[in-house]
Amino acid sequence: MVEDEELSRLIGEVAGGSRASLRALFDRMSGYLLAVCLRRLGRRDLAEEALQDAFVAIWKSAKNFDASSGSAKAWLSTIARRRAVDRLRASPWLSREITLEPGEKSSEGNADRLALAECLSRLEAQSHLAIRLCYLYGMTHHEISLATKAPLGTIKSRIRRALMQLRRCLDP
Repeated sequence: MVEDEELSRLIGEVAGGSRASLRALFDRMSGYLLAVCLRRLGRRDLAEEALQDAFVAIWKSAKNFDASSGSAKAWLSTIARRRAVDRLRASPWLSREITLEPGEKSSEGNADRLALAECLSRLEAQSHLAIRLCYLYGMTHHEISLATKAPLGTIKSRIRRALMQLRRCLDP
């Protein structure tokens, strides 16, 4: 409770334009928020970029924080998660291609991986993205809905249809 009161106070001061409070908020929460971003992105370089984006967003939107609507830590985490998802969606490594890494030898495991890549490439782009966000990055259907700005029912349907297509493709 004390921690959240302190975070709320810092956010209020940031809303008033205090750079020192933004620095204090960064010092206090950057490790935690970096972990939030890293969980979503899986790459430290992208997570650090998302963290930077998150603190820019915190600076710009601190005046919108309302302590009566929820905890300060949850508000900060939501901003970090959204910036990570934005990075994820914009990242070229979330492409439709899955290939062998340089130096990897072909094996049965890689053959399975390439078969899956082939089947994934046959999915329509929106279904492909929903499957990757759900199964590779651990996002919930609700989080995918928010990230892609598609209705929750649509996301659930896309994932269900995509899984059926993948099953048919992988089990001849």
